[in-house]
Amino acid sequence: MAFHFQQFTIEDAGSTLRVGTDAMLLGSWANPGKAKKILDVGTGCGVLALMMAQKSEAVIDAIEIDPPSVLDAKNNFRNSRWAGRISVMEVSLQCFSGTTEGEYEFVITNPPYYAKSLKSPSARINQTRHDESLTLPDLAMHVSDLLAGNGSFALILPFEPANKFQTICAGCGLYPSRSLVVYPKPGTPPKRVLMEFTKIKIHYPEADSLTILDASGKFTAGYLAMTQDFHRF
Repeated sequence: MAFHFQQFTIEDAGSTLRVGTDAMLLGSWANPGKAKKILDVGTGCGVLALMMAQKSEAVIDAIEIDPPSVLDAKNNFRNSRWAGRISVMEVSLQCFSGTTEGEYEFVITNPPYYAKSLKSPSARINQTRHDESLTLPDLAMHVSDLLAGNGSFALILPFEPANKFQTICAGCGLYPSRSLVVYPKPGTPPKRVLMEFTKIKIHYPEADSLTILDASGKFTAGYLAMTQDFHRF
């Protein structure tokens, strides 16, 4: 199925990690700044990498372990206006971290985060959504190894493991710089947390919240404003 964004189109029929609200939230909120090198971990169909390409002038490396997803990402990158500075490799973060040289000024990921929960009959989907192939401690450790001293790391997680992940990151020398708690509707519990980490301790990290839908089921002004550069409403 094709998803048409403001400046690019995504085909995700073969990918286990398709276009969804999590990617729209993270890609819209993430701030690569003036990064010259960006890494997208677990790119899936490549949507986050393309969102970062639109937001920056950086060279972007995307990594993914699922072959059909890699093919989707390659095609999406090739068909974009940023084909010359964005590429995908079929490799795990663990292997990539052990073989690559150099550092990244910005790392972004929508990671596999389900642990000990009901699995899909599809092994490919489980690999993408569950933490068996990439645990949160492994993610923090390898990102810390790859991140430049002045770089930043952004991801999205369910609300429940967010505090635990912050503790894990502190053990790897990564500290929160800003966060956004996401509520589906007014009066509902928070569903997601967007988090950004740096290697520099910040005494008072930015903290904010966002509600996606109002009481009538329409997108809130805050959500529309955050996603306006990508969403085609």
